Amino acid sequence: MAERKAVTTQMAKRFARASKKEKGGILVELCALTGWTRRHARRAIGEAVRGAAPRPRQPRERVYGPQVLGPLRRVWATLDGPAGKRLAPFMPEIVEALERAGELDLEPEIRAKLVRMSAATIDRALATERRRLKVRGAPGPSPVRS
Repeated sequence: MAERKAVTTQMAKRFARASKKEKGGILVELCALTGWTRRHARRAIGEAVRGAAPRPRQPRERVYGPQVLGPLRRVWATLDGPAGKRLAPFMPEIVEALERAGELDLEPEIRAKLVRMSAATIDRALATERRRLKVRGAPGPSPVRS
């Protein structure tokens, strides 16, 4: 990898001074040396010219913390573990029913977050629970073939 980077750096210097026709030849030469596609070679030369280093990504702040995940697990378990696609559309009604029954006591902001949670987010949040409850072990007997 270091050799490819060195070759790319050297060719990038020539590439910057070259005409359009010469640039095509440089790309062909770089592709032959490295085994890259023309598209990748062009991008690698561009990065070498600019000296672009990837910026570290800032982690996003969590929207749904443990104060939301606890009630979500309770709602999910009460309904016998449905998928997020089935649970999300009925979340406002279910939360309201569980609050009326005294099973849930939520603050307004937590209730709002729980009700607006998408199906995909519900599935991601409950993935650890599903893994924990997954039945493991040997499968049952195979069917008899005649």
